[in-house]
Amino acid sequence: MKSRMIQLFLLIALLFLGIKGNAQNISGYVFNTDNIKLSDVEVIAVSEANEKFSSITDKEGKFQISLPKEGNYSIEIVQNGDKLFSEKTTIAGNINKDFKVETVKSIEGIVLTSEKKLIERKIDRLVFNVERSVAASGGDILDALKVIPGVQVKNDEISITGKNGVSVLLDDRIVQLNGNELVNYLKSISSDDIKSIEVITTPPAKYDAQGNSGLINIKYKKGKNNNWNASVRSSYMQKTYPLGSVGGSFLFKKNNLSLSTNFNYLTGSQQNIDQNVMGFPKETWVGYQPRKITYQPLFSFRTGVDYDINDKVSVGAIFLTQASNMKITNNNNLISVFDNSMHNLQYDIITNAVSNSKSPANSLNFHTLYKIDTLGTKLTFDADYFNYKDKSDYSFSSGNFYNGIEDISTHQSGSNYGNLNLTNTSLKTDMEVPIQGFKLSFGAKFSFSNTKNDLSLFNLNLSTEDPKYKQINNFDYKENVQAGYATAQKTLDKWTFQLGLRIENTDIKGYNNNTNESFKRNYIKFFPTVYLVYAINTDSNLSANYSKRINRPSFELLNPFRIISNQYTYIEGNPFLQPSYTDNFEINYTYKNWTNKIYYTRLSDGFQQLPFVDPVTNIQIIRPENYFKQNTIGINESYTFNIMKWLETVASVDVYYSDSRSLVNYTNPSLKGWNSSLSVYNTINLNKSKTLQAGVNYEYSTPGVQDIYKTSSRSNFNISFAYSLLQNNLRIGLVANDLFNGQRTKYSAYSNGVEVSFKNYYDTRNFRLSVTYKFGNKKVSVEQKDFGNEDEKARTSS
Repeated sequence: MKSRMIQLFLLIALLFLGIKGNAQNISGYVFNTDNIKLSDVEVIAVSEANEKFSSITDKEGKFQISLPKEGNYSIEIVQNGDKLFSEKTTIAGNINKDFKVETVKSIEGIVLTSEKKLIERKIDRLVFNVERSVAASGGDILDALKVIPGVQVKNDEISITGKNGVSVLLDDRIVQLNGNELVNYLKSISSDDIKSIEVITTPPAKYDAQGNSGLINIKYKKGKNNNWNASVRSSYMQKTYPLGSVGGSFLFKKNNLSLSTNFNYLTGSQQNIDQNVMGFPKETWVGYQPRKITYQPLFSFRTGVDYDINDKVSVGAIFLTQASNMKITNNNNLISVFDNSMHNLQYDIITNAVSNSKSPANSLNFHTLYKIDTLGTKLTFDADYFNYKDKSDYSFSSGNFYNGIEDISTHQSGSNYGNLNLTNTSLKTDMEVPIQGFKLSFGAKFSFSNTKNDLSLFNLNLSTEDPKYKQINNFDYKENVQAGYATAQKTLDKWTFQLGLRIENTDIKGYNNNTNESFKRNYIKFFPTVYLVYAINTDSNLSANYSKRINRPSFELLNPFRIISNQYTYIEGNPFLQPSYTDNFEINYTYKNWTNKIYYTRLSDGFQQLPFVDPVTNIQIIRPENYFKQNTIGINESYTFNIMKWLETVASVDVYYSDSRSLVNYTNPSLKGWNSSLSVYNTINLNKSKTLQAGVNYEYSTPGVQDIYKTSSRSNFNISFAYSLLQNNLRIGLVANDLFNGQRTKYSAYSNGVEVSFKNYYDTRNFRLSVTYKFGNKKVSVEQKDFGNEDEKARTSS
């Protein structure tokens, strides 16, 4: 199968490389009103069918655009996002023409350009401009995600409103780290290094199909041509405990060489609190379990180099190393057991536990770009290597206490030790070919993952000679994915059509060395995408789109070994867990600053960690299951207000109906209900120069349903200030998050007839003080690239 796919894509590539059309050229120079040649401005030729062809002027101000056919074109010249010039021209054969434009004015060396909006809504995505956000300044990526409309960060899990399962990308390459690993990864990246974050709910076929609800694409800042710049930063955050971070970045480009470096160091602690209630037939258990999480430390260092061999070929490499060292302390975790008939306290279950983990990761990427012609035909190639390790230990002691005195017969203690080693190698190639009015894209990716899990459990209640004193698990897991895709886009007058198809073949092998048990799995899946856009006029458009997505289980969810948390709670994996699939439909209408969206999502074989509670023994087994299917239909309304020059307001409302059906017999058979959320984001300029800004943001979600759980309301109110001085080179930020302490959502459901509810709080009320200083030389640009195997890196945790 693999060799056939390689041969197929090589054949297609050779066919397209052999296709040549009769091209016309328009070339010339761009001058300003002082007759100075302008470099790095974009010259765009727009056909009557709204096809766009462009070129960037070189250091001599020269441009050249190859066009597929003769005809009438509109020539536009753009600098720093501003349209400086527009003229209609008839192209017949090769022509040479110079243009004179009025450049963007500057005052005291500071270029004045039109400001981007905080939030931009495009046909297939929402763009959140992090640079414009006062609330995100001085924080990390997680802080930025928390203030994006439609994105929810609850209990350190990221989701898009109304949809479960989301994948995160860095510069168009997927990062599929899950759970704590993903959170720690994003915490290691400063929001000050990020230009924008895109929320893509129906991604094109070019992207990996992983991620049920869509993608969140994080875009690094890009330097300007002919300059180098650097920044240093520091922040202090006060949660229950203090945290601090320092970091910096360096971007450089001169002639054909580009360099980039980023680093971040975070240390400190926070407190997470898990609260739960289980209503057994004769008893009610009320749990309060605080955890102190100490980062010691989180660290990341990333460096990249790119070199332009000539105008057509560029090559580059990236190296990233990360270290995540954490200690989690559970002191006096309490479960109070009450008698249901008399409502009296019978006894307390008290658990003390400590866990440590060290998780180094190293990534290496090589990439190349070949611009085949000036029509826009180009070929890219990525080769990636990724290694992730996790060494952890967990020790606990637990017992029942009556009036503060422990019943020794109930005492239990144990230790868990784990070593995870994940290696991934991937190869990826993409090609774009504009031909005869079509924009064609196709490519392939081959990914090879090998995971080794070595786990040990010691029952310290038993003697070392007892066979049950020590249990060992050695679990090997291999997953190979071969993928190919093709898309075709065509514009006819006001209509734009795009069809895409992605094919992914997955081979899985799992082997338990201790029991000599193994399993194999193979499946081929097709993931179509359809986009239809009608441009009603310059102010409004109507679009409809469809995409199919997959959510594969993380590697650790498939390991069947049982880990003991205390004498009443066990956690184990499920080697028979299947991926889930989602069909996403959307209809969008946009008129100026007003956006309307109607969406429908159908999810099958949804999976998560699911508690199975035994009402007789009171033992809780937490195990991932494909336990539900779901249909969701909703509407989203968003409007951007610019009534006053000093105030920008973005208001958004989302209302959706969810219908979930359980696939297992020990939970709620079904759950239906309405959900709604409201968000208002205000950016206030407190002086005319806009060097002093404030942000006032509020979010509220009504009670509703999620999968088979009923949920309570949730709110978040934050205030932020940012002050820029020294010609905007020094920026001081102050942010106060979750002032009303409203991010305490309660979830409730039934497991085996036992009512279970939990409410977790992850230290969201805090304040952050940050300082960033930028410096550099405007005479020498660099742009950030990222890894091609980020999606495999994502699945190193459950």
